Amino acid sequence: MALNPQYEEIGKGFVTQYYAMFDDPQQRPNLVNLYNAELSFMSFEGQQIQGAAKILEKLQGLTFQKISRALTAVDSQPMFDGGVLINVLGRLQTDDDQPHAYTQTFVLKPIGTSFFVQHDVFRLALHDMCDDDPPHAYSQVFVLKPLGTSFFCAHDIFRLCIHNSA
Repeated sequence: MALNPQYEEIGKGFVTQYYAMFDDPQQRPNLVNLYNAELSFMSFEGQQIQGAAKILEKLQGLTFQKISRALTAVDSQPMFDGGVLINVLGRLQTDDDQPHAYTQTFVLKPIGTSFFVQHDVFRLALHDMCDDDPPHAYSQVFVLKPLGTSFFCAHDIFRLCIHNSA
């Protein structure tokens, strides 16, 4: 398969659709349709989950009642199998908690004329800060591919976690 020339549009469209469904408690159960029954993996705050049913169980088990989010950046790259690598940087606030920065990475894999989420990695950007002028948090995503008995970096997305507070 060749690189998908519409990777930017696919990435932004997917992120818009995903968060519209996720942020609406009535629509959240429909997220199961974006994952594959066996081939989808999620890493949620370090917890590893496999399969659409278990991923939905995790998402349904989140305890907040309301969520608001602001997207800072959506970076996408075409993958060599026709898929799309997406890295999201944003801020979210649940219920009355403080807003927090987060990163979420998706790997969309082609299936027919559509895609499914093969990988989903979510992490809040929480840090114990001691200094008066701490360094900025960052997000970096690597996709490694085998090359003989080693690996090479096929994809690399780097983004500083800097948000406009306005």
